[in-house]
Amino acid sequence: MSNVEAPQALRHLWASPALFVLAAFVAFNVAGSRGAGWALMAGGLSGPLVALGWQALRRERPETAFVVVPLGLLVLMSVLFGINEGPPWG
Repeated sequence: MSNVEAPQALRHLWASPALFVLAAFVAFNVAGSRGAGWALMAGGLSGPLVALGWQALRRERPETAFVVVPLGLLVLMSVLFGINEGPPWG
């Protein structure tokens, strides 16, 4: 069962992809580094993966908004960066 109130650290882990997307945007557009930008986009998965592991150990189910919004942001921005900068493999 999910708690009514998630711990603050858990909320920060779920929100961390936004910071990685911002850093990737800076890497792509200010520094001009495709490799660093795509590495940061891949690193954006680290927070949600740790949060999922944390909640799995506590046998809790994450709230839908905590999963859909950050992972949806990563998917959307990956597609947009891929269109603008080219795919990471190319």
